[in-house]
Amino acid sequence: MTATAPSRPRLVCARCADIKQACDGASPCSRCLRLSVPCLPKARDHHRVGDVAAMNVVRPKAKVTRVHTGCSTCRKRRKKCDELKPKCSDCRRLNLPCNWRTQRGHQRSTSSNMVTSPSPVPTPSPSIAHTPEFNQANYGMMTDEFPADMEFQEWSYQFPMSPDMLLDGIDDSTSPIATDLSLLTPAPFPDLTSCEDRALLNHFIHVVAPTLSRCRTVEGNAYLRYLLPMASANSIVLTSILALSAKHWRKCVPELAARGAVHQSQATQSLAELLPQVDKTAADLALISSLVLCMAELFDGESTSWKLHLTGAKRLLDALRTQKRHGGIASHHRFLVRLYRFLDSAATTSTCRPPIVEDVQAQDDLAANGTEGPSNPSEASQPVSDTEEDFAVYGIPKALFHLVDRVNTVAYQRRFRKDDASDVEFRRQAAKVEQLIDSWSYEYGGISQAVSKLCYGDPDAYHAVTAFEWALRLRLHQIVEGYGLGDPIVSAAVHGIVDSIQMIRYGSPLEPCLLFPLVMAGGACSSLEHRLILQDRLLIMERTCGFGYIYNARELLERVWKRRKESASSAIVNWARIRFEEMEGLVIF
Repeated sequence: MTATAPSRPRLVCARCADIKQACDGASPCSRCLRLSVPCLPKARDHHRVGDVAAMNVVRPKAKVTRVHTGCSTCRKRRKKCDELKPKCSDCRRLNLPCNWRTQRGHQRSTSSNMVTSPSPVPTPSPSIAHTPEFNQANYGMMTDEFPADMEFQEWSYQFPMSPDMLLDGIDDSTSPIATDLSLLTPAPFPDLTSCEDRALLNHFIHVVAPTLSRCRTVEGNAYLRYLLPMASANSIVLTSILALSAKHWRKCVPELAARGAVHQSQATQSLAELLPQVDKTAADLALISSLVLCMAELFDGESTSWKLHLTGAKRLLDALRTQKRHGGIASHHRFLVRLYRFLDSAATTSTCRPPIVEDVQAQDDLAANGTEGPSNPSEASQPVSDTEEDFAVYGIPKALFHLVDRVNTVAYQRRFRKDDASDVEFRRQAAKVEQLIDSWSYEYGGISQAVSKLCYGDPDAYHAVTAFEWALRLRLHQIVEGYGLGDPIVSAAVHGIVDSIQMIRYGSPLEPCLLFPLVMAGGACSSLEHRLILQDRLLIMERTCGFGYIYNARELLERVWKRRKESASSAIVNWARIRFEEMEGLVIF
């Protein structure tokens, strides 16, 4: 027999043998070369424990390069990102938004120096992107921490900031007034990397805020003047504003409704964590967030959650009044008090109760005597009168608007109208309110002079005031005498409202002030001509104003007209009962 040559043993490195993987036998092998580790040949006694331990001691770890340039979604999910742009593989596979962080290392170091050391007052600049109040680097909660189109049911948010950190965002030394509002863009909010969030913020600046303000000029827009600087420094205010902007777009762009719900839930949770601290420090931040969330619910026209926000804001007002006595109030608190009084009075038409805060004089004192002086020289150079801010919030004279409180207080007293004696007292109280409606403008020299002094001569203001006054008279008559249409006062009021509304041009800044007169006239009109005029105006306002409560108000009137047409000629259709039983979230103001 011929002897066969022994087979040559296969060359294997020690590392591949240790992990029981195939080795190509090269020196170094491909695996060790790829991992940048030493490639040692396998010895015959490789499996001895001592040698293996010795090899493990000197064996370096495999070189793994870790980078921090992955997309925000993969970083949040703690997954490796392949960094394919514009959308990485995981985000494309899971249908998630793929947002990329911007490089702002130098900006962060600069902002930290600004916090630790005082800086001089910046000189006026044609752009607000470099003003200190728009520096957002020191605040922990960023809006790009979660996917932009995440469904509301899947969203879970852990608030990463303590309430004290939130309250540190209020800086009394910065002036929200020293801002060139004519150049406002979303640029001061670099952390809004989500396209949806940038669109919502841009929509608030250019559409929502001008709709809310009755003032024509950007400089007189109190919502931009005060809300935007606070939103740039405090994420709780920013998310509240984005939720309000999404509510305005709910009818026209319904796909952003889920995004708005995420922001609304986030702001509500942050506010709940902040509330226990408001008695110890500034309440402005919590108050303005609560008021913006209340506006989002009121203007939506379907939810009743605005009652909770409005009630909670009363406690914040009390804290604000307490801090005022200790000198801890920021300069913009007067606007917060005005906005609360406006929303509180607006809600009384739906609740048929007195306003939550009935101490009007105390609120006026708080609004008038908020600060001892300007906290910044630039603030003194651009004073804003109380009359200008009143007009921006109300649109019509404040004295006339707050007669709604008196009318609905009479409506609340109907429950005590049980016998002849109580009826006499009830009518006496109603007569006092009617006298106030007749005489509210006497101290100004009449309606024309009141409009000239309080509404800056707006050509539409006189007709808006006239329509609102007729609406108050009609509402008071319905409370006292009922909802019948045969009384001459009803016919006169409907004609007065319709004639005044027709004199106001479409798209007027005062158009949102017309909803209360429109509903009053629509609930009491009997002619097809008047119905078409009122319906046409509401259809226009759905586009010019845009909020959901305008749509619901038109639906309310169409239900009233339909039931009046279907019922007998002598039947009384009560629009207020329909609103209360079928559209409880609708607020008419």
